[in-house]
Amino acid sequence: MRLFAVPLLICLLVPLARAETSSPPLAPTAITADGPTPPWKLRRRVGVPGGMRGKGAGLIDLARWPAEPDPPATAKVDPARFARAMRTLCHDWMPPRRPLRYARWILEYAAKFEVDPFTIAALVYRQSRCLPRQTDRYGAGLARHNLRMHSPYLRKRAYQYWVLENGAWTERSLPLPDYAFIPGNMRRAKANLYFAAALLGMFKQQCPALDSAFGSVPHRHPVSHFIYGDKVNGAGAEDRVLRARRRLLEYYREAKSIPVGKHGDLELHSPLDGLPRKVTSGMGRDRSDGARRHKGIDFGSTWGEPVRAVAAGRVAFAGIDRPAGKPRQVPPEEATQIKRSEMGPGGLFVMIRHKGGLVSAYMHLSSYLVKVGDRVTPGQLIGHVGKTGIKQSGAHLHFELRHKGRHIDPVPFFKPTAFFPPEATYRGNMIIAVEKRERRRRRIRAYRARKKALQQQQGK
Repeated sequence: MRLFAVPLLICLLVPLARAETSSPPLAPTAITADGPTPPWKLRRRVGVPGGMRGKGAGLIDLARWPAEPDPPATAKVDPARFARAMRTLCHDWMPPRRPLRYARWILEYAAKFEVDPFTIAALVYRQSRCLPRQTDRYGAGLARHNLRMHSPYLRKRAYQYWVLENGAWTERSLPLPDYAFIPGNMRRAKANLYFAAALLGMFKQQCPALDSAFGSVPHRHPVSHFIYGDKVNGAGAEDRVLRARRRLLEYYREAKSIPVGKHGDLELHSPLDGLPRKVTSGMGRDRSDGARRHKGIDFGSTWGEPVRAVAAGRVAFAGIDRPAGKPRQVPPEEATQIKRSEMGPGGLFVMIRHKGGLVSAYMHLSSYLVKVGDRVTPGQLIGHVGKTGIKQSGAHLHFELRHKGRHIDPVPFFKPTAFFPPEATYRGNMIIAVEKRERRRRRIRAYRARKKALQQQQGK
């Protein structure tokens, strides 16, 4: 099954907390300019984090996304390889036997409900980091199911929903006999995956009609409705799921890193998997209230993601940035033991010297696997994304290129299809606009301060 490669509007989920045996809350049927009004009340997820509200990190022009890669047929997916890929995606957080159990359950339910198993696994990773017992107001278990959103539509272990057929909403029933949709089952991995596959399959059927019915923002995949409900408020959440899916497919296929850029005659690879990637902060952006400028670029990324060498070279530094004084080299086995109070803004970082006077730097790492003097190959794993040295924002990779001692913007040296700049997203444009206003205010304050000082001198 090919994922949607062009912008589509999709559907949302949302009920209130009621018993599984209660009737679905229906809304009066009416006809609008866009077609018949859905005969149920808006389903929406309760407890959506603030960062997921609004358009956020979604691309302004969704057509810039390339087609998502096709998965192998579910029946042909090897469970052992799928399990290894999941373990890599989840950054080895699962006990040794757990990935294979999860892989078999996901493949079983993906076939049963006719959904993509790689999407289920990516959703689980993004929703819970593959940890089965996380529960809060947002959701419960591996896929973070929101019981208040779905319980009103479950009766006698069947989910009541509607699809648009021949211009009218037609009621359907999805039998779910294996498990009850209750909090205790949500903390059981097998039951949680069962409902994840079932609900994704349901939204896949409802999706094309839900968006015009409830006024969703443009997005590409039904997984957005799993996260938001009937009305999708932003595409950033699905971007993160689909990025994890691309990574998972790469790990399953054991895909080799390929060059996606060039500096002179030196081929450059991506420092992160799952291209294309979004740059959340470009070079030259304000830092420390305008006291300094950003010397590299930040990638939207997740704690524990693999960080790779962009080209062949030799490790010139591996250690910590210090609050004062020169950075200190630290062996990789000791790096994770260093207290954060001993680190400067760069945290744990690695620098690699390449031919032609080019140096690449990878900062805020949670750990690294190389030491000074090591030779590395293009695409070699050198560390993992973290948030060391970061005071406010979440985990991300800060990446720099330096040529003959001078910082250069990395983006122009990579293909436009590899990285999306901040101005391609709603949030990036908002941040750029805020920075412009702040710089203008600082210039005005500085001008007024100089003018006042000059008047005081003249008064003397």
